[in-house]
Amino acid sequence: MFASLLLLLLTQIPCTPGETTTVCHCKAGMFSACETLMQTHPKKAAEILAQLEKIAALAKVVEEAGQKAEAAIEAEAASDCSEPKECKGQLHHIISKPIAKALEEHGTLRGHYKPRDPRFVSRADDEKAHCGYQEWHRKVDAEVIKWLEGNEMATPKQFESFLREIYNRPLMRARFPNGF
Repeated sequence: MFASLLLLLLTQIPCTPGETTTVCHCKAGMFSACETLMQTHPKKAAEILAQLEKIAALAKVVEEAGQKAEAAIEAEAASDCSEPKECKGQLHHIISKPIAKALEEHGTLRGHYKPRDPRFVSRADDEKAHCGYQEWHRKVDAEVIKWLEGNEMATPKQFESFLREIYNRPLMRARFPNGF
């Protein structure tokens, strides 16, 4: 839209010295002035209207090109991540699939948890807080997996305490006000 407005401003037909107000207003795209001009100077009005139509067609082409470019940018951004376009305050599964996989390979925690375990769910504050598998989510998963790898003899109580510590951090509380 901005591109077409800019184009329209830059390509308006300029008024020349000595032209009447009606001619200038018609050149500026005021169609009531063009109608008035059509009655007094039909040839001049037709000439101006033809120029305005060319400008409008050009503006439409620019607008469509801008929309296609925006759509391409959005499509590229969407392909870079798995975040859905529309979501509001998603449920967050603390035991994600990558964490569940690490838990299944863990010496003492194997069998205690499953992917998307319903005991470990929290609701995000809003769509910005959690919408798909965002970068912060991947970082938290990596941190939990690293902890699991470094704590082979951890008990379920120790593991859950570690998760609570993560979800009580200020940035996580901002995302999930109720913790988990």
